[in-house]
Amino acid sequence: MKTPVWTWLPGSSEPTLAGTLAADAGRGQFQYHDAYMEMADARPLDPMELRFTRRAAGIPILRNHGLPRVIIDAMPAGYGADRLNARHERNLSSLELLELGPPDGVGAIEVCQDIERKLQWRPRLLSELIEHINDLEESAPSSRAIRRLLDDGMTSAGGERPKVTLQHDGRLWLAKLQDRGDVPHLPAREFVVMQMAEELDIQVPRILLEQHEGREVFLVERFDRCGDPVQPQRHLFASAHTVLGLEANTTPGDARRSYLVLAEQMRRWIADKAALQIDLQELWRRMAYNALVGNGDDHPRNHGLIHEGRGWRLSKAFDITPLPTFIRVLALSVAPDGSQECSVLNLLDACPHFGFDPREAATWLGDAAVHVASHWQQRLRDNGVPAGHIGQFALAFDLATELAEYPNQIDEAMDEIELQRRKGRRRQHPR
Repeated sequence: MKTPVWTWLPGSSEPTLAGTLAADAGRGQFQYHDAYMEMADARPLDPMELRFTRRAAGIPILRNHGLPRVIIDAMPAGYGADRLNARHERNLSSLELLELGPPDGVGAIEVCQDIERKLQWRPRLLSELIEHINDLEESAPSSRAIRRLLDDGMTSAGGERPKVTLQHDGRLWLAKLQDRGDVPHLPAREFVVMQMAEELDIQVPRILLEQHEGREVFLVERFDRCGDPVQPQRHLFASAHTVLGLEANTTPGDARRSYLVLAEQMRRWIADKAALQIDLQELWRRMAYNALVGNGDDHPRNHGLIHEGRGWRLSKAFDITPLPTFIRVLALSVAPDGSQECSVLNLLDACPHFGFDPREAATWLGDAAVHVASHWQQRLRDNGVPAGHIGQFALAFDLATELAEYPNQIDEAMDEIELQRRKGRRRQHPR
């Protein structure tokens, strides 16, 4: 059976039928409708895997259980998939998850027979969540307020931790709360490093941190939605997992799980050359910033590209969180030889691959290290983290602290890079 695939065209708050998807026995077939391809503002849902074609057989999807990668991005996963499976008392198929999940998933794609049911969904209010937080038992985790707000219901937003899309102040927000088993003050930690990222010219969404009955609520504006929060316009989104062409079972250590490979793929996705140059340098800054704040969870689904009507661009940064067990190793490789070790030498040696002048990048790295090292502890205090807990996160900020105290390390790394290049030695680049 073929399932309709819907998308939102630029500037529209109503879905448009783009095509159909059939998946069976691990194989799939995607087919665009001719009427969609003839629309003036139509664009491929994925310019690599789902290029426009009028072939009668459509586009064969031979991997990932027959699902296009950009559709997997829109599918309930982690916490959302668990709640759907629990509600239906069985493990749902991928197409069932797409059909039954609420329309709060990332991006501008819905795969379902009943689009009207999706359009009737309404996001809850922040004030309603706060009421449930205020009613929590003292021993209950903050995240239980989300389950009570949704009546133990579902979300299509990805990730392993509970979250919910809410209306507040005329916008849509993703709310994150402390869950049982989380390291202490996870919402406050994420807020602080996202706040510092913005101060260092990294593009982040609007963020808020609120305290209610001593419980932290971290709010991130939905950058893939705009307009009326009840009937929003939606923007196409492709995770770095999709842009890199990874399979569902791709494991850490795969050569494609690389910032440098992601930069190379961005050269294929982003048509505007001026925008591409801006975004490549932004990607390098994010890579370096993750190293400075100990965000070792920078996996391919925590980066992405977005299409807001004028072509694909690097999306705003999200899910940047300092890890107390950080050992200066990122989830994506940072160096031409495939190393994930985020040393100063590796970070700066990769600059040319991002079109970034190493001297300019070195200046940014030094300034960013000083900013992070001099602010992270006070920012955590200012946002309610007790002094006894702040020291637990010191390892996450160790590189920033070290570079702030010994800035000559950056000069030494630059000297080593220039020496190796004069000798004609170039480290192997990924393919």
